[in-house]
Amino acid sequence: MNERMRSHIETLFEDAPKTRKAFELREELLVNSEERYQDLIATGVSDDDAFKHVISSIGNVSELFQGLVEAKGEDKEELEARAKKIAVIKTAAVGIYIFSAALFLAFAMFDMYSPMDLSTLGLITMIFIDIIPTCMLVYVSNLYPKYQRKEDTIVEDFKEWKSENKKARSIKGAVSCIVWTLAVLLYFIISFATFAWYVTWVIFIAAGCAQAIVELVFRLKEMK
Repeated sequence: MNERMRSHIETLFEDAPKTRKAFELREELLVNSEERYQDLIATGVSDDDAFKHVISSIGNVSELFQGLVEAKGEDKEELEARAKKIAVIKTAAVGIYIFSAALFLAFAMFDMYSPMDLSTLGLITMIFIDIIPTCMLVYVSNLYPKYQRKEDTIVEDFKEWKSENKKARSIKGAVSCIVWTLAVLLYFIISFATFAWYVTWVIFIAAGCAQAIVELVFRLKEMK
């Protein structure tokens, strides 16, 4: 590690809040700066020029410090309002999934008393109803707008990563919610339809595998 660079970055963080996030940000900045410095040295740039280029590319860290302290005033109210909105939408989506399953079971129970094929009608109705909560969860995953870079600096790199990471967590949560809700619905639907309770529990193993695949996909995306 270039000691001049470490000293400069530590000076920048003297006014940073004394939190774990601030420490992690400083370490991330040190690693990224060192990588850029070594890349420049490898291309034949002098030590002084490489140092000056990396320092100038860091950007304004004071903006990052604002995100490391607890949000206040309007920002805090906006974050709380968004969190409540997301919670309400997710809860409503799960409720609609459960309602659609209950409706299907009701159709299936009365199937034997009707000349119509109520089971098929109930299944089709459930599928159409499930379109609504699925769209709701997709909407929730897009409540975090894509970050627009202002300049090519290390600080902007970190801001973009932070924004994309928050959006990815929201999408992963929505997908996980769909996977496990559908698993529960399929478990009860298939169990009541076949009375094969001794084997339908395998659905939850399949859901666990699907959850693992979701985790793997997002991990691979983070590594790109």
